[in-house]
Amino acid sequence: MCPAGLTTLFTDQGTCLPQGNEQQTLKFCVPSGYVQTVNLPSSSDFFVIQQQAADVKFFSQLLCIVDDSNPNLGANYPDPPAGPVGDNQELAQCPAAVSPPTKSTDYRYRSTVYLQYGGSLSSLSNGTAGLQPLTIPFPAFTGLCNDETAVGFLIDTPTGSKDYYSTCQRDLSALDLSSACSSAGAGGLLTPQYYSNMRFITGRGTGFAAQAPVTVSIKYLNPATGNLTSVNNTVSTYNATTGLCTNVVADLNITMYYSLSDPDATEAPGYIDAMELTFVVTDVLRARSPLLQNVRVSWMETQVPQPIEVIVSGNPGYVTGFPLLAGVLASTVDPVTGSTKEAISQLIEGMPIPVPGHAGVCEPTSIGNVAYGANITSTCSIALTANQLRDFCSSEANNPAKYVQMVVSSIYQSIIDNKLYVGEWGDADFTNINQWLKVSVSGYPFGNLGYTAADNACTGVIVGWDLQVVTGVAFASNNLQQKVLYANLCFKTGVWDFPEFLPANASRRFYLDFSTSFIRLPQQSEEVTKPAPPLVVPLPADIFYPFVVTDGAAAGSRPAAWGVLMAAAAVLALLQLLQQQQHAPA
Repeated sequence: MCPAGLTTLFTDQGTCLPQGNEQQTLKFCVPSGYVQTVNLPSSSDFFVIQQQAADVKFFSQLLCIVDDSNPNLGANYPDPPAGPVGDNQELAQCPAAVSPPTKSTDYRYRSTVYLQYGGSLSSLSNGTAGLQPLTIPFPAFTGLCNDETAVGFLIDTPTGSKDYYSTCQRDLSALDLSSACSSAGAGGLLTPQYYSNMRFITGRGTGFAAQAPVTVSIKYLNPATGNLTSVNNTVSTYNATTGLCTNVVADLNITMYYSLSDPDATEAPGYIDAMELTFVVTDVLRARSPLLQNVRVSWMETQVPQPIEVIVSGNPGYVTGFPLLAGVLASTVDPVTGSTKEAISQLIEGMPIPVPGHAGVCEPTSIGNVAYGANITSTCSIALTANQLRDFCSSEANNPAKYVQMVVSSIYQSIIDNKLYVGEWGDADFTNINQWLKVSVSGYPFGNLGYTAADNACTGVIVGWDLQVVTGVAFASNNLQQKVLYANLCFKTGVWDFPEFLPANASRRFYLDFSTSFIRLPQQSEEVTKPAPPLVVPLPADIFYPFVVTDGAAAGSRPAAWGVLMAAAAVLALLQLLQQQQHAPA
């Protein structure tokens, strides 16, 4: 289904290599016509008989060198001549003077996507003034966001399937937040308006006069709870007193719908038909720098039904380091048939795991992801005073997992409801629940919290979990495929106590620990041999003819099976008669 312009990228540097090993050949010292038979070491189907020097006289070819013991000196190159001879001078020609690049009036593979931030496009019908390339935040060598990375036509970001987003760090201390966090005018660098005010050029029409329609959707991420809510409009502001930026872009998803003028042509121009911009905005303090920004650019053909994009972590087996696929069981009832349909609501970036936020604090928005085959332990802290610890232990006696629930609010309910699943294979299909394994949960239901005033200690606190994943391998030893065999999530219980020597108004850090362990199932390979051929010669289907009655027999005939039984009985009777004759007296 790929356009020819894309497929030629794999062959424009030469032809594809032949598949498989080079075919064996047999060389003759004499023309093959002089040879009557050849005793090959194996089946002749695997050999090509090749004549050697057929134009030489017969008697001069009775002897020839088949093999020698000369040492192999490897590949050697002849000494090329020096000076302005041959290709030397041609290869050293000076390049032509470089002219400023011109903006193409149509899109081709990898060409820059152009836009205009403001003003009327009508003035651009005969020129390209005021156009700028579409750039996105992209991690530089230091991981900081580089805003000079241009988007190419049909080029996704990120380019691989291991990560759903490209993530970079935005240093808030290096920005003028009064303008970067303001949605006034065209919008500051950190606001949704900075992107939604862009006018994307389609590549159709005269020059750059055509503009692609843009659809915008925004969700707000509550930094305190981690909850996502849809909003119709946002106003980004900066409070210089508190250092708070509101409604700044944390996630940017750009989906471009395109079409090609001739899908079968190699160099056919393309067009941008429509754009979808999806933002996740949040609030961030200047003191909590850096701000992590996630960016994704996707290209989808306009006329082709678009599938739901999910991460693939192998084909079919998992690839070490790629996400451990995870999702939540979802079900719906068909209103017509009344039957229940089930599927997996797949988590985009795989199995989540809490990670420490700013200064190591547990935050609902600080979530990492489990990589297949990589053991990981993550710790974050909760700061409580003595009174806060006492109040938590007393008022939340029936909720010992309060803080675990806070940091994993997105999947906590699914865990305790036994609806959390992991993919058995790296390419598990979310529409087929048979390719997914339910995560077993240990340590739930929880007990109640207990508070000891003398020690100022709270017992029975749920302080995290350990996800244990058993893995194995399958199929041929030279092409092993890794899979998940079992997953068990073990809640961990601990004691939080407040030292007596600390002042009552002082706070102490209490820790939540989350870990994932991959356990390899011990396996032994088995020798698989080709089945032996049958020892009994296959019998023809009509061996019992005429005793077998066919389906086309006249009405009233007995079934074919009855005819077979009669024939078998006749054969047994004949064998018995022969045996009696052999033992009869002479």
